[in-house]
Amino acid sequence: MTVQRYDLNACIGCESCVTVCPMDVFRFDYDQMKSVMAYPENCQSCGQCYVNCQGRSLVIGDSMFGYAITSYRATTTATHADVEAAIKAQPQKSAEEAAAAAEEKKAS
Repeated sequence: MTVQRYDLNACIGCESCVTVCPMDVFRFDYDQMKSVMAYPENCQSCGQCYVNCQGRSLVIGDSMFGYAITSYRATTTATHADVEAAIKAQPQKSAEEAAAAAEEKKAS
């Protein structure tokens, strides 16, 4: 189990997840004024980010990762700009997609 982004649009930019995460999973994107899950593989499922998320944009999921980890971290030629671009390109669920996924899970 690991923390997953439920709805990026719900993130209010409070930086609580960045502050409370003991494993340094989150980074804050000052351009978008939202937190991003930069290192989801570090998540130890403590739930501190989920409990302290004021916008309720996070969930504790039953899968290992909410999205594929970028291949940039496996190479030695990646620059800081490459990693930043990959982080910003992470998939974002809309509220409608999240609701549809929840309904599908209930049905199965």
